[in-house]
Amino acid sequence: MCPAILPTPDLQAASNYAPALAAQLKALYDQGDAILALPVDFTKADAAVLYTVPTGIRLQLGRAFWEITASWTGGASSAIGLSSSNASYSTKGDLLGGASGDVAAGLTFVAPLFKGTIGAKAASQGVIVLVAGDTIRFDRITSAFTAGTGLAHVPVQLLPAS
Repeated sequence: MCPAILPTPDLQAASNYAPALAAQLKALYDQGDAILALPVDFTKADAAVLYTVPTGIRLQLGRAFWEITASWTGGASSAIGLSSSNASYSTKGDLLGGASGDVAAGLTFVAPLFKGTIGAKAASQGVIVLVAGDTIRFDRITSAFTAGTGLAHVPVQLLPAS
């Protein structure tokens, strides 16, 4: 199956989906999986929300990874990751980066451009499911970078609503 991109988070905030969005969500359900492509850069605040799971949807997360578009540099031993507002995955680095986070040496704009340390909970629990209202957050685990851009890719499988 060809992966798809889920609608942008700002479109998800509506409680009643527009017909075009409803059709897109139905197509994703029919396909079964997708990849969230969430823009990140060095200016993101710690715990910035990158995505909110919309009403009526449950997502099983796959292994997340970074796509580097400009090297991450600066700061004092800076490190980044992803976590969730869901209490089971809310420690910094639970979804991507691990407890220590991903550091500049691993976030450079050289091949391969796709990088990242498996999240602490992704490694220990294996199955991560987020439900309506849960968020995916950007983590500044240590210090703050002074440069760097990219995407946090989070493969997801859409589960039937409960």
